[in-house]
Amino acid sequence: MEFIGFIFSIPTLQEKTSLDVKFSALFGLAGFEVILPATISYYTFQLISFAVDSKRENFDKKVSLTGFFSFLFFFPVMIAGPILRFDQVRKQFENPTMTPSKLIDGLWLFLRGLVKKGLLSAAILPLIAPVFLSPKDYSGIALLLTCFLFAANLYFDFSGLTDMARGIGKLIGFELPENFKAPFFFQNFGDLWRRWHLTFSLWIRDYIYIPLGGSRKGEFKTSINLIVTFMLGGLWHGANLNFLIWGLLTGIYLSLERLFEVQNWKVFPEIPYIKPILRYLFVLLVYSISWTFFFTPNFNSAISSIVRILTFQKGQSLTGLETGMYMLFFLFLFHISEEWPERYSVPERWRVGLLPILGLLILFIMVGMNAGNADFFYSRF
Repeated sequence: MEFIGFIFSIPTLQEKTSLDVKFSALFGLAGFEVILPATISYYTFQLISFAVDSKRENFDKKVSLTGFFSFLFFFPVMIAGPILRFDQVRKQFENPTMTPSKLIDGLWLFLRGLVKKGLLSAAILPLIAPVFLSPKDYSGIALLLTCFLFAANLYFDFSGLTDMARGIGKLIGFELPENFKAPFFFQNFGDLWRRWHLTFSLWIRDYIYIPLGGSRKGEFKTSINLIVTFMLGGLWHGANLNFLIWGLLTGIYLSLERLFEVQNWKVFPEIPYIKPILRYLFVLLVYSISWTFFFTPNFNSAISSIVRILTFQKGQSLTGLETGMYMLFFLFLFHISEEWPERYSVPERWRVGLLPILGLLILFIMVGMNAGNADFFYSRF
């Protein structure tokens, strides 16, 4: 709807307003409401993958009705993933393995996710929520810092939920796929997407990008395939112009990066240690600014915010940055444990003793912060 409003210059359709509100106003239907199942997009993805894999005859034997519905509505992943493939979990449905070690790992993973979501994401959100309400009132620097903090908040929020889902899976004998792999330890745009929301990235690769032709038909067609794939991935987040443009930009970043690598074009000076730092800061800056399309209410507001960032406009400052600095420290700790789990994981014998202590401590802190009512950002998709 927002995209149609932008094309035909209809301002009321350029807002991120739900369809039921539009229809209520259009037809005078007070209280009209379109009811959709919560997080419908996640199990829609699983249904599509099942249908495609079945058509491709990827299953080695016939699937029972019970097996199909068990896969489609597997409760740990229904809120926000990870997105499953039937062949990943089929044998686990037939023979889930529950061991004391898995029980401890599951509780630890759930607790880890609870810390991310219940404490760290909840601590960042009050810093940036006022900016979401009125981005035009804030300075360019404040908006840029909001982009960085929003990216960190999204990581804690989303990876926290998937850690909890994977932890619950372990408790009932399932090994669910990893969804985040230290995403801010990226080396370039492509590496970022090999670390962020992995099951989504692999899904759009296998069911959109490769069927379009992937990288098999020349560089120009590859670029088009990347852009189309990520535009559709953007629309998965919401059928409005903001998400479409976010997907378009992501596809363009990846296409240009691939083109520069193929042509061996140099962007940064070939200086040891300096080049990777400059490349990292560039990718972080560009991609963080693109998150503007996520937290602004409409396309015009997103463009206005980006202009304010790039022109260093004056305005209100962001408060509570000390909390933001603490959050960066915790983000680093979680990242090293995701990047090198064998080296930095807590031994199992310690986990047994720490679990009840940390569990109670986290619960008390969450109650004190009133953090229990915060929504998961990605549960809206």
